[in-house]
Amino acid sequence: MRFSIIIPIYNTEMYLDKCINSILNQTFSDYELFLIDDCSTDSSLTIAYKYKSNRVKIIKNPSNFGLSETRNIGIKKATGDYIVFLDSDDYFEKNALFNLNKLICEHEFPDIIYTGFIEERGTNMVKKYGYVSAPNKIYSNYDYFSSELRQRTLYAAACFGIYKRKTIIDNKLFFKKGIYHEDELWTPQVINKAKKIYLSDLAYYHYVRRDGSITKVKDKTKNGVDLIDTCHELIKIFSNMEDKNLKKMIDNHTAMLYMKAMCRGRLYRKEYINLIDKKFPIRYASFFIDRVKALLFFISPYYYYLLDKKYGDNEL
Repeated sequence: MRFSIIIPIYNTEMYLDKCINSILNQTFSDYELFLIDDCSTDSSLTIAYKYKSNRVKIIKNPSNFGLSETRNIGIKKATGDYIVFLDSDDYFEKNALFNLNKLICEHEFPDIIYTGFIEERGTNMVKKYGYVSAPNKIYSNYDYFSSELRQRTLYAAACFGIYKRKTIIDNKLFFKKGIYHEDELWTPQVINKAKKIYLSDLAYYHYVRRDGSITKVKDKTKNGVDLIDTCHELIKIFSNMEDKNLKKMIDNHTAMLYMKAMCRGRLYRKEYINLIDKKFPIRYASFFIDRVKALLFFISPYYYYLLDKKYGDNEL
């Protein structure tokens, strides 16, 4: 079995048929598909059951576990060589699996393949890439980390890559339960354990921006709090990294994520300000521009928020 495709489902009845059919209509057929319903309150589960077959497995969570644990259930059930994540309101282009399999074979089974994606807003479609490094080449984990972090970026979205199952299972790389922005914690750990990463300019994943998704929720307090906790965990996870220069760059990335977390959750508010360690970014930022930002953050998280809102890109 080449691919295990994991689709967590929660209240996406309007999009689900298109999502599932985008897999069933693939020109490459060596895959298994897991449709995992996280206690939807609409007709999503009924829709999923229409597609049940030997290849299409339906799993209903006994309670609402959230995205992280729902993905973990799929990872544990998977038998394919590669794990692929697809959100239930998104979809794949027709030859996606054929092209991914071709890349796998041509580049001798990388641990990760990162690709582009097509962002959809209504009828507007724009091809984008999460990574900024040179495409269509192989990287070691060190080279990929270094290339991205030197450019002050590290895109975390798990859906825009495919992952060798053995690497995930052998290193017990599961998503942390019950948090938002779980990819920000998971992705750096996966990269760290990958021996070979391939960046492709292929773009097959249609990322559908819609009202009502988790990214559209107005109150972002929990988003910010969870990201703050993620930053503390990342510091611990990479605390013993042997290469000190790479560790400094990862720490710098974490410092920037910390400040974005405050902005995302608006944690400068009186009832949440005690959750913020104003010295955290200063301790870990190393690039000059980021140290300047960290200093402003230390002086006033609120003023940092106002400037970031006006001039920065606060969309995580």
